[in-house]
Amino acid sequence: MTAGIPRGPLGFVPQTAAPGTATWTYTVDPAHFNPNGTLHGGVVMALLDTAMGYAVAALVVPEGSFNVAAQMNVHFLEAVRTGTLAATATVRKRGKRLAVVEAEATDSDGRVVAVATASHSIIPRKAATGSGPDRST
Repeated sequence: MTAGIPRGPLGFVPQTAAPGTATWTYTVDPAHFNPNGTLHGGVVMALLDTAMGYAVAALVVPEGSFNVAAQMNVHFLEAVRTGTLAATATVRKRGKRLAVVEAEATDSDGRVVAVATASHSIIPRKAATGSGPDRST
């Protein structure tokens, strides 16, 4: 991950990452507004999800595993119309098969606009065997 380079269709920008933490930003684009003239909650949710996913990945990828969100909960606290959002995630608990992570999104004025929690499954990567699936049955 290269800090400062926009990624993906929404242009999220990775800022910092370390084992168990990550921060990503998003510059509000009116193309992503809902019919009420505010940023669609799905964009905020995706930003939080991205930060949380990378916070967990920074812990598990070096060990040969990967992570996937198993559950996520978001509370939207403020409407967003302009500026830049920053989502900062922290892993609160990491076990063998599950990690619990939380994040908050703040606006350009430092107001918390949304908070999220998630559970991520930790999945070991399987070694390649060189053969395909058994289709003999």
